[in-house]
Amino acid sequence: MFTSRIRFGTDGWRSRMDVDFNVANVRRLSLAVGSYLKDKGELGSILVGYDTRRNSEAFAGNVADVLGGLGFKVYMTSRPTPTPVIAFSVVDRKASAAVQITASHNPPVYNGFKFIPSYGGPAFPEITVEIEKRLPEHDVEVRGQPPVAFDPKERYFEFLESRVDLSVARDMRIVIDPLYGAGFGYLAELLKRRGASVTEIHGSPDPDFGGLSPEPNETNTKELAEFVVKSGADMGVANDGDADRFSAVDDKGNFYPSNKLVLIIADYLFGVKNIRGRVARSVSTTSALDRLCSAYGVQVVETPVGFKYIAKELMSGAVLGAEESGGLGFGWSVPEKDGIMSGALLCEAIGRMGGSLREAWGRIADKYGFNQYLQFNLPLREEVRRKIDELRASPPDVFAGMQVTRKITIDGLKLQFASGSWILLRPSGTEPLIRVYIEAVDQSELNSLKEAADSLLKS
Repeated sequence: MFTSRIRFGTDGWRSRMDVDFNVANVRRLSLAVGSYLKDKGELGSILVGYDTRRNSEAFAGNVADVLGGLGFKVYMTSRPTPTPVIAFSVVDRKASAAVQITASHNPPVYNGFKFIPSYGGPAFPEITVEIEKRLPEHDVEVRGQPPVAFDPKERYFEFLESRVDLSVARDMRIVIDPLYGAGFGYLAELLKRRGASVTEIHGSPDPDFGGLSPEPNETNTKELAEFVVKSGADMGVANDGDADRFSAVDDKGNFYPSNKLVLIIADYLFGVKNIRGRVARSVSTTSALDRLCSAYGVQVVETPVGFKYIAKELMSGAVLGAEESGGLGFGWSVPEKDGIMSGALLCEAIGRMGGSLREAWGRIADKYGFNQYLQFNLPLREEVRRKIDELRASPPDVFAGMQVTRKITIDGLKLQFASGSWILLRPSGTEPLIRVYIEAVDQSELNSLKEAADSLLKS
Protein backbone atom coordinates (compact mmCIF):
# COMPACT_ATOMS: atom_id res chain seq x y z
CA MET A 1 0.00 0.00 0.00
CA PHE A 2 1.38 3.39 -1.06
CA THR A 3 1.12 6.32 1.34
CA SER A 4 2.90 9.01 -0.70
CA ARG A 5 0.61 11.74 -1.96
CA ILE A 6 0.44 12.34 -5.70
CA ARG A 7 -1.57 15.45 -6.51
CA PHE A 8 -1.45 17.72 -9.53
CA GLY A 9 -0.61 21.31 -8.60
CA THR A 10 -0.44 24.52 -10.60
CA ASP A 11 1.12 22.67 -13.53
CA GLY A 12 1.55 18.93 -13.15
CA TRP A 13 2.80 16.86 -10.22
CA ARG A 14 6.17 17.92 -8.80
CA SER A 15 8.10 16.60 -5.84
CA ARG A 16 11.61 16.00 -4.58
CA MET A 17 13.49 13.06 -6.02
CA ASP A 18 14.85 12.30 -2.56
CA VAL A 19 11.32 12.08 -1.15
CA ASP A 20 8.64 10.58 -3.40
CA PHE A 21 9.38 11.40 -7.02
CA ASN A 22 10.63 7.90 -7.82
CA VAL A 23 10.21 5.15 -10.41
CA ALA A 24 7.39 3.43 -8.55
CA ASN A 25 5.27 6.58 -8.32
CA VAL A 26 6.02 7.64 -11.90
CA ARG A 27 4.85 4.23 -13.09
CA ARG A 28 1.69 4.46 -10.96
CA LEU A 29 0.86 7.85 -12.41
CA SER A 30 1.60 6.60 -15.93
CA LEU A 31 -0.91 3.78 -15.43
CA ALA A 32 -3.49 6.28 -14.21
CA VAL A 33 -2.92 8.42 -17.32
CA GLY A 34 -3.28 5.41 -19.60
CA SER A 35 -6.45 4.29 -17.82
CA TYR A 36 -7.93 7.78 -18.12
CA LEU A 37 -7.20 7.97 -21.85
CA LYS A 38 -8.64 4.52 -22.50
CA ASP A 39 -11.80 5.35 -20.56
CA LYS A 40 -12.19 8.47 -22.69
CA GLY A 41 -11.69 6.54 -25.93
CA GLU A 42 -8.39 8.31 -26.65
CA LEU A 43 -6.52 5.35 -28.14
CA GLY A 44 -4.06 7.13 -30.43
CA SER A 45 -0.34 7.69 -29.99
CA ILE A 46 1.26 9.23 -26.90
CA LEU A 47 4.38 11.38 -26.86
CA VAL A 48 6.89 11.34 -24.01
CA GLY A 49 9.53 14.03 -23.46
CA TYR A 50 11.96 15.00 -20.73
CA ASP A 51 14.24 17.81 -19.57
CA THR A 52 17.91 17.83 -18.50
CA ARG A 53 17.37 16.92 -14.84
CA ARG A 54 19.04 13.94 -13.23
CA ASN A 55 17.20 10.73 -14.19
CA SER A 56 14.61 12.55 -16.32
CA GLU A 57 15.36 10.35 -19.33
CA ALA A 58 15.06 7.22 -17.17
CA PHE A 59 11.75 8.41 -15.71
CA ALA A 60 10.51 9.13 -19.23
CA GLY A 61 11.53 5.62 -20.24
CA ASN A 62 9.38 4.21 -17.45
CA VAL A 63 6.42 6.31 -18.61
CA ALA A 64 6.88 4.96 -22.13
CA ASP A 65 7.19 1.41 -20.81
CA VAL A 66 3.90 1.51 -18.89
CA LEU A 67 1.93 3.26 -21.63
CA GLY A 68 3.35 0.94 -24.27
CA GLY A 69 2.32 -2.02 -22.11
CA LEU A 70 -1.23 -0.66 -22.09
CA GLY A 71 -1.30 -0.88 -25.88
CA PHE A 72 -0.54 2.71 -26.85
CA LYS A 73 1.89 3.58 -29.62
CA VAL A 74 4.52 5.62 -27.77
CA TYR A 75 7.00 8.10 -29.26
CA MET A 76 9.79 9.38 -27.00
CA THR A 77 12.08 12.29 -27.76
CA SER A 78 15.67 11.41 -28.61
CA ARG A 79 17.07 14.31 -26.57
CA PRO A 80 15.95 16.69 -23.82
CA THR A 81 13.13 18.74 -25.30
CA PRO A 82 11.35 21.93 -24.15
CA THR A 83 7.81 21.63 -22.83
CA PRO A 84 6.33 24.04 -25.42
CA VAL A 85 7.86 21.92 -28.19
CA ILE A 86 6.22 18.77 -26.78
CA ALA A 87 2.92 20.66 -26.49
CA PHE A 88 3.19 21.78 -30.13
CA SER A 89 4.03 18.22 -31.19
CA VAL A 90 0.86 16.80 -29.61
CA VAL A 91 -1.24 18.91 -31.98
CA ASP A 92 1.16 18.67 -34.92
CA ARG A 93 1.23 14.85 -34.78
CA LYS A 94 -2.46 14.54 -33.80
CA ALA A 95 -1.48 12.51 -30.75
CA SER A 96 -3.91 11.61 -27.97
CA ALA A 97 -1.68 13.20 -25.33
CA ALA A 98 1.86 13.69 -24.08
CA VAL A 99 3.75 13.31 -20.83
CA GLN A 100 6.66 15.62 -20.12
CA ILE A 101 9.09 14.78 -17.32
CA THR A 102 10.22 18.13 -15.94
CA ALA A 103 10.12 20.30 -12.85
CA SER A 104 10.45 23.42 -14.99
CA HIS A 105 12.15 26.17 -12.93
CA ASN A 106 12.29 24.30 -9.60
CA PRO A 107 15.60 23.43 -7.87
CA PRO A 108 17.62 20.45 -9.18
CA VAL A 109 16.42 18.04 -6.49
CA TYR A 110 12.86 18.33 -7.83
CA ASN A 111 11.33 16.57 -10.79
CA GLY A 112 7.85 16.56 -12.22
CA PHE A 113 5.24 14.92 -14.42
CA LYS A 114 3.19 17.10 -16.80
CA PHE A 115 0.22 15.63 -18.60
CA ILE A 116 -0.59 17.40 -21.89
CA PRO A 117 -3.95 16.49 -23.50
CA SER A 118 -4.64 16.45 -27.24
CA TYR A 119 -5.24 20.21 -27.40
CA GLY A 120 -1.56 20.86 -26.59
CA GLY A 121 -1.85 22.77 -23.33
CA PRO A 122 -1.88 22.24 -19.56
CA ALA A 123 -4.37 19.70 -18.25
CA PHE A 124 -7.44 21.35 -16.76
CA PRO A 125 -8.40 20.55 -13.13
CA GLU A 126 -11.36 18.43 -14.23
CA ILE A 127 -8.90 16.21 -16.14
CA THR A 128 -6.28 15.87 -13.42
CA VAL A 129 -8.92 14.98 -10.83
CA GLU A 130 -9.99 12.08 -13.03
CA ILE A 131 -6.38 10.91 -13.39
CA GLU A 132 -5.81 11.06 -9.63
CA LYS A 133 -8.87 8.85 -9.09
CA ARG A 134 -7.25 6.12 -11.16
CA LEU A 135 -3.97 5.89 -9.23
CA PRO A 136 -3.30 2.25 -8.35
CA GLU A 137 -2.34 1.25 -4.81
CA HIS A 138 0.30 -1.22 -6.00
CA ASP A 139 3.50 -1.43 -8.02
CA VAL A 140 2.95 -1.41 -11.77
CA GLU A 141 4.39 -4.44 -13.56
CA VAL A 142 3.04 -3.63 -17.03
CA ARG A 143 5.75 -3.78 -19.69
CA GLY A 144 5.67 -2.61 -23.29
CA GLN A 145 7.74 -2.48 -26.43
CA PRO A 146 10.49 0.16 -26.60
CA PRO A 147 9.16 3.55 -27.72
CA VAL A 148 9.89 4.98 -31.15
CA ALA A 149 12.46 7.79 -30.97
CA PHE A 150 11.66 11.15 -32.55
CA ASP A 151 13.00 14.69 -32.56
CA PRO A 152 10.37 17.43 -33.04
CA LYS A 153 12.89 20.24 -33.34
CA GLU A 154 12.70 20.94 -37.09
CA ARG A 155 8.90 20.79 -37.24
CA TYR A 156 8.73 23.23 -34.34
CA PHE A 157 11.24 25.50 -36.11
CA GLU A 158 9.06 25.51 -39.23
CA PHE A 159 6.02 26.42 -37.18
CA LEU A 160 7.72 29.20 -35.20
CA GLU A 161 9.21 30.76 -38.31
CA SER A 162 5.76 30.81 -39.91
CA ARG A 163 4.58 32.97 -37.01
CA VAL A 164 7.64 35.07 -36.10
CA ASP A 165 9.83 37.05 -38.51
CA LEU A 166 13.40 36.68 -37.27
CA SER A 167 14.92 38.12 -40.44
CA VAL A 168 14.49 41.61 -38.93
CA ALA A 169 16.95 40.58 -36.19
CA ARG A 170 19.75 39.70 -38.62
CA ASP A 171 21.87 42.71 -37.66
CA MET A 172 21.55 42.13 -33.93
CA ARG A 173 24.12 40.66 -31.53
CA ILE A 174 22.27 38.43 -29.10
CA VAL A 175 23.35 36.16 -26.24
CA ILE A 176 21.11 33.20 -25.39
CA ASP A 177 21.20 31.48 -21.99
CA PRO A 178 19.14 28.27 -21.63
CA LEU A 179 20.51 27.89 -18.08
CA TYR A 180 21.70 24.34 -18.85
CA GLY A 181 18.08 23.35 -19.55
CA ALA A 182 16.18 21.71 -22.37
CA GLY A 183 16.10 24.91 -24.46
CA PHE A 184 19.74 24.51 -25.53
CA GLY A 185 20.15 24.71 -29.29
CA TYR A 186 16.69 26.17 -29.93
CA LEU A 187 16.41 29.99 -29.94
CA ALA A 188 20.15 30.36 -30.57
CA GLU A 189 19.97 28.19 -33.67
CA LEU A 190 16.81 29.87 -34.96
CA LEU A 191 18.44 33.30 -34.74
CA LYS A 192 21.66 32.09 -36.35
CA ARG A 193 19.73 30.73 -39.31
CA ARG A 194 18.34 34.21 -39.92
CA GLY A 195 21.73 35.88 -39.82
CA ALA A 196 21.91 37.23 -36.29
CA SER A 197 25.24 37.17 -34.45
CA VAL A 198 24.48 34.75 -31.62
CA THR A 199 26.39 33.32 -28.68
CA GLU A 200 24.86 30.64 -26.48
CA ILE A 201 26.15 30.29 -22.92
CA HIS A 202 25.31 27.48 -20.50
CA GLY A 203 24.21 25.59 -23.58
CA SER A 204 24.97 22.03 -22.52
CA PRO A 205 22.82 19.78 -20.30
CA ASP A 206 23.71 19.87 -16.62
CA PRO A 207 21.43 18.15 -14.06
CA ASP A 208 22.76 20.51 -11.37
CA PHE A 209 22.16 23.61 -13.52
CA GLY A 210 25.55 25.08 -12.69
CA GLY A 211 24.73 25.07 -8.99
CA LEU A 212 21.66 27.27 -9.45
CA SER A 213 17.95 26.73 -9.90
CA PRO A 214 17.00 26.92 -13.59
CA GLU A 215 14.77 29.95 -13.04
CA PRO A 216 15.56 32.96 -15.26
CA ASN A 217 15.37 35.53 -12.49
CA GLU A 218 17.79 38.38 -11.87
CA THR A 219 20.07 36.34 -9.60
CA ASN A 220 20.42 33.41 -11.98
CA THR A 221 21.01 35.60 -15.05
CA LYS A 222 23.93 37.58 -13.62
CA GLU A 223 26.42 35.69 -15.78
CA LEU A 224 24.27 36.41 -18.82
CA ALA A 225 24.20 40.11 -17.96
CA GLU A 226 27.97 40.19 -17.49
CA PHE A 227 28.55 38.37 -20.78
CA VAL A 228 26.26 40.73 -22.69
CA VAL A 229 28.07 43.80 -21.35
CA LYS A 230 31.60 42.41 -21.84
CA SER A 231 30.90 41.15 -25.35
CA GLY A 232 29.17 44.33 -26.48
CA ALA A 233 26.00 42.45 -27.41
CA ASP A 234 22.69 44.21 -27.94
CA MET A 235 20.72 42.04 -25.54
CA GLY A 236 20.43 38.63 -23.92
CA VAL A 237 17.53 36.21 -23.57
CA ALA A 238 17.25 33.47 -20.93
CA ASN A 239 14.95 30.45 -20.58
CA ASP A 240 14.14 28.24 -17.63
CA GLY A 241 14.75 24.50 -17.29
CA ASP A 242 12.04 23.41 -19.72
CA ALA A 243 12.02 26.65 -21.76
CA ASP A 244 8.42 27.64 -21.13
CA ARG A 245 9.55 30.84 -19.36
CA PHE A 246 11.85 33.65 -20.42
CA SER A 247 13.51 36.87 -19.33
CA ALA A 248 15.99 39.29 -20.90
CA VAL A 249 18.84 41.70 -20.19
CA ASP A 250 19.74 44.82 -22.15
CA ASP A 251 23.11 46.08 -23.41
CA LYS A 252 23.86 47.64 -20.01
CA GLY A 253 23.10 44.42 -18.13
CA ASN A 254 19.73 45.60 -16.79
CA PHE A 255 17.34 42.73 -16.05
CA TYR A 256 13.85 42.51 -17.59
CA PRO A 257 11.30 40.08 -16.12
CA SER A 258 8.33 39.03 -18.20
CA ASN A 259 6.20 41.55 -16.30
CA LYS A 260 8.08 44.19 -18.31
CA LEU A 261 8.65 42.18 -21.49
CA VAL A 262 4.95 41.45 -21.94
CA LEU A 263 4.37 45.21 -22.17
CA ILE A 264 6.93 45.56 -24.97
CA ILE A 265 5.48 42.57 -26.82
CA ALA A 266 1.86 43.63 -26.34
CA ASP A 267 2.61 47.17 -27.52
CA TYR A 268 4.35 45.71 -30.57
CA LEU A 269 1.48 43.34 -31.37
CA PHE A 270 -1.21 46.02 -31.00
CA GLY A 271 0.69 49.10 -32.17
CA VAL A 272 2.91 47.75 -34.98
CA LYS A 273 1.35 44.48 -36.15
CA ASN A 274 -2.17 45.84 -35.56
CA ILE A 275 -3.35 42.59 -33.95
CA ARG A 276 -6.51 42.79 -31.86
CA GLY A 277 -8.20 40.45 -29.42
CA ARG A 278 -8.56 40.11 -25.69
CA VAL A 279 -5.66 39.50 -23.31
CA ALA A 280 -5.69 37.03 -20.42
CA ARG A 281 -3.41 37.64 -17.45
CA SER A 282 -2.99 35.95 -14.11
CA VAL A 283 -4.06 37.73 -10.93
CA SER A 284 -0.36 38.20 -10.08
CA THR A 285 0.60 39.98 -13.31
CA THR A 286 1.34 43.71 -13.49
CA SER A 287 -1.61 46.10 -13.74
CA ALA A 288 0.42 48.15 -16.23
CA LEU A 289 -0.77 45.62 -18.81
CA ASP A 290 -4.34 46.75 -18.14
CA ARG A 291 -3.38 50.38 -18.80
CA LEU A 292 -1.68 49.45 -22.06
CA CYS A 293 -4.61 47.33 -23.22
CA SER A 294 -7.05 50.09 -22.31
CA ALA A 295 -5.13 52.49 -24.56
CA TYR A 296 -5.70 50.10 -27.48
CA GLY A 297 -9.29 49.26 -26.57
CA VAL A 298 -8.34 45.68 -25.72
CA GLN A 299 -10.23 43.70 -23.08
CA VAL A 300 -8.28 42.11 -20.19
CA VAL A 301 -9.45 38.94 -18.42
CA GLU A 302 -7.98 38.18 -14.97
CA THR A 303 -7.40 34.51 -14.12
CA PRO A 304 -6.09 32.46 -11.19
CA VAL A 305 -2.36 31.64 -11.21
CA GLY A 306 -1.60 28.65 -13.41
CA PHE A 307 -1.35 28.68 -17.17
CA LYS A 308 -4.18 26.14 -17.44
CA TYR A 309 -6.58 28.99 -16.72
CA ILE A 310 -4.99 31.24 -19.32
CA ALA A 311 -5.01 28.30 -21.76
CA LYS A 312 -8.81 28.22 -21.66
CA GLU A 313 -8.88 31.89 -22.67
CA LEU A 314 -6.41 31.31 -25.51
CA MET A 315 -8.54 28.40 -26.74
CA SER A 316 -11.59 30.66 -26.85
CA GLY A 317 -10.07 33.57 -28.74
CA ALA A 318 -7.57 35.49 -26.59
CA VAL A 319 -4.52 36.62 -28.58
CA LEU A 320 -2.11 36.91 -25.66
CA GLY A 321 -1.82 35.24 -22.27
CA ALA A 322 0.60 36.39 -19.56
CA GLU A 323 1.91 35.22 -16.21
CA GLU A 324 4.21 37.39 -14.10
CA SER A 325 6.46 34.37 -13.50
CA GLY A 326 7.81 34.38 -17.03
CA GLY A 327 5.24 32.63 -19.17
CA LEU A 328 3.57 34.05 -22.27
CA GLY A 329 1.28 32.23 -24.68
CA PHE A 330 -0.19 33.28 -28.00
CA GLY A 331 -3.52 32.76 -29.73
CA TRP A 332 -1.88 31.67 -32.98
CA SER A 333 -0.05 28.81 -31.26
CA VAL A 334 -1.00 25.93 -28.98
CA PRO A 335 -2.42 27.02 -25.58
CA GLU A 336 0.84 26.63 -23.66
CA LYS A 337 3.35 29.17 -22.44
CA ASP A 338 6.39 29.24 -24.70
CA GLY A 339 9.67 30.86 -23.65
CA ILE A 340 11.29 30.16 -27.01
CA MET A 341 8.56 31.82 -29.07
CA SER A 342 8.38 34.68 -26.54
CA GLY A 343 12.13 35.29 -26.85
CA ALA A 344 11.90 35.12 -30.64
CA LEU A 345 9.00 37.59 -30.72
CA LEU A 346 10.93 39.97 -28.46
CA CYS A 347 13.84 39.83 -30.92
CA GLU A 348 11.44 40.51 -33.80
CA ALA A 349 9.95 43.48 -31.96
CA ILE A 350 13.33 45.08 -31.19
CA GLY A 351 14.68 44.31 -34.67
CA ARG A 352 11.70 45.80 -36.46
CA MET A 353 11.22 48.87 -34.26
CA GLY A 354 14.94 49.70 -34.27
CA GLY A 355 16.95 50.98 -31.35
CA SER A 356 17.59 48.80 -28.32
CA LEU A 357 15.69 46.86 -25.69
CA ARG A 358 16.56 49.62 -23.24
CA GLU A 359 15.10 52.29 -25.52
CA ALA A 360 11.97 50.22 -26.18
CA TRP A 361 11.40 49.89 -22.45
CA GLY A 362 11.94 53.59 -21.94
CA ARG A 363 9.14 54.36 -24.40
CA ILE A 364 6.80 51.91 -22.67
CA ALA A 365 7.56 53.18 -19.17
CA ASP A 366 7.05 56.81 -20.25
CA LYS A 367 3.74 55.98 -21.91
CA TYR A 368 2.14 53.56 -19.46
CA GLY A 369 4.19 53.77 -16.27
CA PHE A 370 5.43 50.85 -14.22
CA ASN A 371 5.03 50.54 -10.48
CA GLN A 372 7.35 49.03 -7.90
CA TYR A 373 6.95 45.23 -8.02
CA LEU A 374 8.05 42.65 -5.48
CA GLN A 375 7.52 38.90 -5.16
CA PHE A 376 8.80 36.87 -2.22
CA ASN A 377 8.04 33.55 -0.55
CA LEU A 378 7.52 32.42 3.03
CA PRO A 379 7.33 28.85 4.38
CA LEU A 380 3.83 27.40 4.29
CA ARG A 381 2.88 26.45 7.86
CA GLU A 382 -0.58 25.06 8.57
CA GLU A 383 -1.47 28.02 10.77
CA VAL A 384 -0.51 30.37 7.91
CA ARG A 385 -2.72 28.44 5.48
CA ARG A 386 -5.63 28.73 7.91
CA LYS A 387 -4.99 32.45 8.27
CA ILE A 388 -5.12 32.94 4.48
CA ASP A 389 -8.35 30.92 4.30
CA GLU A 390 -9.89 33.08 7.04
CA LEU A 391 -8.88 36.27 5.25
CA ARG A 392 -10.37 35.02 1.98
CA ALA A 393 -13.64 34.24 3.74
CA SER A 394 -13.72 37.67 5.38
CA PRO A 395 -11.33 40.11 3.63
CA PRO A 396 -10.28 43.21 5.60
CA ASP A 397 -11.49 46.70 4.73
CA VAL A 398 -8.15 48.20 5.80
CA PHE A 399 -4.67 46.70 5.29
CA ALA A 400 -1.32 48.32 6.07
CA GLY A 401 -3.23 51.42 7.10
CA MET A 402 -4.75 51.78 3.60
CA GLN A 403 -8.39 51.55 2.58
CA VAL A 404 -9.15 48.47 0.48
CA THR A 405 -11.13 49.33 -2.66
CA ARG A 406 -11.40 45.87 -4.24
CA LYS A 407 -11.13 42.31 -2.92
CA ILE A 408 -10.34 39.47 -5.35
CA THR A 409 -10.50 35.86 -4.16
CA ILE A 410 -10.13 33.82 -7.38
CA ASP A 411 -6.72 32.64 -6.14
CA GLY A 412 -5.67 33.38 -2.57
CA LEU A 413 -6.51 36.94 -1.56
CA LYS A 414 -5.75 40.05 -3.59
CA LEU A 415 -6.39 43.47 -2.08
CA GLN A 416 -6.40 46.59 -4.25
CA PHE A 417 -6.09 50.15 -2.94
CA ALA A 418 -7.20 53.55 -4.19
CA SER A 419 -3.65 54.56 -5.11
CA GLY A 420 -3.37 51.70 -7.62
CA SER A 421 -1.21 49.54 -5.35
CA TRP A 422 -2.19 45.93 -4.58
CA ILE A 423 -1.04 42.86 -2.65
CA LEU A 424 -1.71 39.16 -3.34
CA LEU A 425 -1.25 36.34 -0.81
CA ARG A 426 -1.59 32.78 -2.12
CA PRO A 427 -0.29 29.28 -1.35
CA SER A 428 2.01 27.92 -4.06
CA GLY A 429 0.60 25.14 -6.21
CA THR A 430 3.97 23.43 -6.63
CA GLU A 431 5.99 24.03 -3.44
CA PRO A 432 5.26 24.29 0.33
CA LEU A 433 5.37 28.10 0.22
CA ILE A 434 3.16 31.13 0.61
CA ARG A 435 3.77 33.46 -2.31
CA VAL A 436 3.41 37.19 -1.73
CA TYR A 437 3.11 39.63 -4.64
CA ILE A 438 3.11 43.40 -4.23
CA GLU A 439 2.75 46.13 -6.83
CA ALA A 440 2.96 49.62 -5.38
CA VAL A 441 2.95 53.14 -6.76
CA ASP A 442 6.05 54.05 -4.76
CA GLN A 443 8.68 52.54 -2.48
CA SER A 444 6.95 53.80 0.64
CA GLU A 445 3.71 51.94 -0.07
CA LEU A 446 5.66 48.85 -1.12
CA ASN A 447 7.55 48.88 2.19
CA SER A 448 4.32 49.34 4.17
CA LEU A 449 2.62 46.44 2.38
CA LYS A 450 5.65 44.18 2.81
CA GLU A 451 5.88 44.95 6.52
CA ALA A 452 2.18 44.22 6.96
CA ALA A 453 2.48 40.92 5.08
CA ASP A 454 5.53 39.89 7.11
CA SER A 455 3.76 40.71 10.35
CA LEU A 456 0.63 38.81 9.32
CA LEU A 457 2.33 35.67 7.99
CA LYS A 458 5.26 35.34 10.37
CA SER A 459 3.30 35.86 13.58
